[in-house]
Amino acid sequence: MKKLLFISMFIVLGSTVFGQGTEFLEGKKWSDVLKAAQEQKKYIFMDCYTSWCGPCKGLAQNVFPQPKVGTFLNSNFVCCKYDMEKGEGITLYKKYKNNIPGFPTMLVINPADESIVHKVVGYTEPDALIAALQDGLDGKTLAVFQKRYEAGERSLELIKDYCKALDVAYDRDTKEKVVRDYIETMPLDSLANRELMELYLPYLNDAYSPQYEYVLKNLDKFQHRLKMNRYDIESRLQRAMSDAVHEIVNVTLVNMDTDTLALVKTKEEKLKELLQGTTVKGFNELRAKLAINDIRMEGDILALDAILEADKTLQATRDEYSFRPDMYKYIIEYADNKTQKEIIKKYLAIMQKKQDVADERSNGKVNLFTENVYDILAIGYYRLGDKKKSEECAKKFDERYKLSLVDMKSMFKDEKAQAQMDEEYRRQIDDLYTKIGMK
Repeated sequence: MKKLLFISMFIVLGSTVFGQGTEFLEGKKWSDVLKAAQEQKKYIFMDCYTSWCGPCKGLAQNVFPQPKVGTFLNSNFVCCKYDMEKGEGITLYKKYKNNIPGFPTMLVINPADESIVHKVVGYTEPDALIAALQDGLDGKTLAVFQKRYEAGERSLELIKDYCKALDVAYDRDTKEKVVRDYIETMPLDSLANRELMELYLPYLNDAYSPQYEYVLKNLDKFQHRLKMNRYDIESRLQRAMSDAVHEIVNVTLVNMDTDTLALVKTKEEKLKELLQGTTVKGFNELRAKLAINDIRMEGDILALDAILEADKTLQATRDEYSFRPDMYKYIIEYADNKTQKEIIKKYLAIMQKKQDVADERSNGKVNLFTENVYDILAIGYYRLGDKKKSEECAKKFDERYKLSLVDMKSMFKDEKAQAQMDEEYRRQIDDLYTKIGMK
């Protein structure tokens, strides 16, 4: 009995001594942390956090206390943690801010020269964190891969390792540039390599690129020979093509410069060529949008009205957030208010109903995503001779725009970006008021 009791006590004590979580040198000055790391001949593991960061709290509560994480970190590093907005953390943030894209960020630092050896960004599960840090200890660090890459090395193995390290560091922009620069200097048929294709697929977003055309024309090969998911590839192709078509529509809606339109026409012909004869989901709708926009560009209101009416039956395009409302707005603004008054009324009624539904759903709460087509309504009522209602709609557009602007600025705190938002607001309001003769 005594023996069993002794064994039980040993297990409990053993789990306390050998199964503890991460030991952080909390409250220590940075100079003390450096000294401890130099004496123990270990790298420094620094948890960069803030008091308001949810994922930081997740690491502190769910990851660092785990025995396997503690065992790994305590045996390989001198561990410290600093709130980047308090005390010495402010100084350390200024020192390392170029390596801290967000919170939490975990830095591996060489105490000899205080340089960054490796980093892990964001909440990371225990096994993934250990694996990422082990890569750093094995010399598979972001700094090493970056140095080899900048020296001109371009082996596939390096590209894969570098991208993996960039993923861990949450450096998406650099990863995209590395992948693009690599793929776009390779022969097109190199994309028939599954590893390369999987690496490049997230960045297949330029419908005018030769890589896009190659993938589009070899869909069957990717599906059957490389055993890739056709849906994933088609989704990427559709997204890139949709962006290209929207750009064509948006540019031609606001720009009538001859040279610009000639360039757009060339780009549009390329898109039509790619859209023709393919079975990619969504391509039929995009073809229809270009056809409808072509009619709009010709300025034939009656033809545009007729094709939009036919489209209600054909359902080639959806009554989505932007495309059809843009066509309605064009008709409302440019139809002859003497001979085509009924057409203006028809599309004005559609837009009024759209706004009424949005108002009912929002229940008086306005944010960045609340529908605001009061500018179109203001123009429509003005063209129908109802100046009072036109000015009421213009004021509502102005009020809602201001409220959405507050929401937008809370998301983008950069002063330059906020100034651009204010400038765009003033431009749109001035333009609307000028169109309806309002001061």
